[in-house]
Amino acid sequence: MLAVPNVALSAAGQLPPVAAAANILLPAGIYLLLMSWSGNIGRNIVLSLPLTVIAAFQIVLLYLYADGSVIAVDMFLNVATTNSSEAMELLGNLANAVIIVMIMYLPVLTAGIIFWTRGIRTSHRQRHFARITGLGAAVAGAAAMAISYSLIPHYKAEYDIFPVNALFNLQEAVHRKIRTDNYAATSSEYTFNVSNTPPDKTREIYVAVVGETSRADNYQIFGYDRFTTPLLNTVDSLVAYEKVLSESNTTHKSVPMLLSTIEADEYNDSIYVSKSIITAFKEAGFHTAFLSMQSRNRSFIDFFGEEADTTIFIREQHATANGQNITDLDILPYLDSLLVSIPDQKVLIVLHLYGSHFNYNDRYNRSDVFFLPDKTADASPANRTQLINAYDNTIRHTDRLLYQLIQRLDTIGCPGAMLYTSDHGEDIFDDGRLRFLHASPSPTFTQLHVPLILWANEEYRNIKPQKWRAAHAARHDEISSSESFSHTLLDMADIATPRLKPQSAITSGKFEPVTHRQFLNDRNRSVNLIRAGFTQYDLEMMQKWDMVAPSFTDGR
Repeated sequence: MLAVPNVALSAAGQLPPVAAAANILLPAGIYLLLMSWSGNIGRNIVLSLPLTVIAAFQIVLLYLYADGSVIAVDMFLNVATTNSSEAMELLGNLANAVIIVMIMYLPVLTAGIIFWTRGIRTSHRQRHFARITGLGAAVAGAAAMAISYSLIPHYKAEYDIFPVNALFNLQEAVHRKIRTDNYAATSSEYTFNVSNTPPDKTREIYVAVVGETSRADNYQIFGYDRFTTPLLNTVDSLVAYEKVLSESNTTHKSVPMLLSTIEADEYNDSIYVSKSIITAFKEAGFHTAFLSMQSRNRSFIDFFGEEADTTIFIREQHATANGQNITDLDILPYLDSLLVSIPDQKVLIVLHLYGSHFNYNDRYNRSDVFFLPDKTADASPANRTQLINAYDNTIRHTDRLLYQLIQRLDTIGCPGAMLYTSDHGEDIFDDGRLRFLHASPSPTFTQLHVPLILWANEEYRNIKPQKWRAAHAARHDEISSSESFSHTLLDMADIATPRLKPQSAITSGKFEPVTHRQFLNDRNRSVNLIRAGFTQYDLEMMQKWDMVAPSFTDGR
């Protein structure tokens, strides 16, 4: 049973036959040798529990992603940073996968406990047969591995043999977690060297809104054929950018890139020593605030948020009443309070939303439902209609939030602007690959295609008309949200720092459209989309949105 993931990974990942043979035979042979090491078969089974847990985890991920990806470093980190309520929401809607895992492994573990407690042992003949069979399989697998090293480019056991690759990724996750825990010390000397302090006394309000799991494909404002953004559609002086991709499909990497000047090709080293643009705004004399609808998770998002003068994790303070969910709209009273309490100072407010994170129909109140039916017992391709309805309801909820935010800034009586994007998108069983959720080691177009929306009130447009003209001029350009979000905010507020790159700011008049798309992969390496795992379908989706798609000749 421990080798079941090996068979599934080999089939789903479409490994070359010799690599598939190595991935199946070598681990299966070693498992047989370990199980036959002593006659106490029950003890052997129970002691294999860590391997069983990893195997079960892998099967659940195969159910989610169906792309042959092994348990990734980011997935281990997600387990460490996901709060219990999110985990239960997800597991509650993956009943099929959980049931499969329980049927496969619980009876075996139960039998192992019974055999051990009752002293049931295997015979010498049974152990001898298992050892001979295991040795033969292991030798054959080792031979296949040796051939794979010689014939297959980039082949490595730590990448291509389960559970070696999963354990290798776990080790890397632990290493990253240790570095993350030391962040306060390693980033203490970081500065943006801002030179425009003290600021003039003209009040200005900038609101940076970071959404969650919101894909541009489902926004009416970008051409979607359902009424998901009826309010934003009525707003003048709004610029919506449709050719935008994120460089990560995981929240714990995407949000730090959005809120800092770190780029994908320098992320692995720079993230542990850098601070967010919240610090840049503070150096420029702004009052800064970070309001989050998400729970603390001991990640860089928390660290960046704590840089602000005012930091509020609303779920820690907001108690549910009458069975109502806490939704993103609950962030608005905190925003209102901030705007009233800071009447004569330049202000940056960062809002981190819960957006469209699964479970979708928990992201809005029942009174706000528009698309029905929106409830389902489990997440499966058969229930895609309900899942899409629920997901589209979350987009309408975001539409309402952004509209109400715009209304506030429109009447604030001073220059004000809002910049919105999402950390990443989402798969919802969109094509024959039957991919679901996000954060898979190999991304898809819909996991990376995110909205980017800029709005400014009349006061802002009057004092900075050149920036507004530049923003309009870039509306059909290809943009990386990961690169442009922070630089655009710095440029909009005229923050003078050597870390600002005008070529990455869509308001600078010097913006340079993206020509080579990058993705920050599980190893924290910046790779092109082909090497990241984009398929022909993903490239066709890029072309559908009039983006320049890379060619498979770019190489993997």
